[in-house]
Amino acid sequence: MIRIRVAAAAALALTFSAPAPAQPARQTIIMWSYGFAPKPIQLAAGRRVTLTFENRAGISHDFVARSFFANSQIIAGDVMDGMVDLRSREVKNVTLVPRAGVYEAHCSHFLHEPLGMSDTIIVR
Repeated sequence: MIRIRVAAAAALALTFSAPAPAQPARQTIIMWSYGFAPKPIQLAAGRRVTLTFENRAGISHDFVARSFFANSQIIAGDVMDGMVDLRSREVKNVTLVPRAGVYEAHCSHFLHEPLGMSDTIIVR
């Protein structure tokens, strides 16, 4: 009986002392007419992250960051030619592992970038 109690106590101690499995990081990038948030976007180099792109505008926008996406290992998501394209009120997820660097991002729609739809991605 004592052995069972000792074994149960040991198993319980291991259960509560074992680290939880690492959850992938998440970062939401909000888009509206005419901006992105957060500014700047900060990510950890070499660490898997899921970027959630949320277009809150009544019109379509895109998130163009060709150098950033080219230097990242894309695991899942809809990235075409270095761009994530979103219709009005659409949400898309992209999971990737970014490489260290400073990257520029913008919306390529006519006049959107000069009106404020640009951002910097800092990966350290």
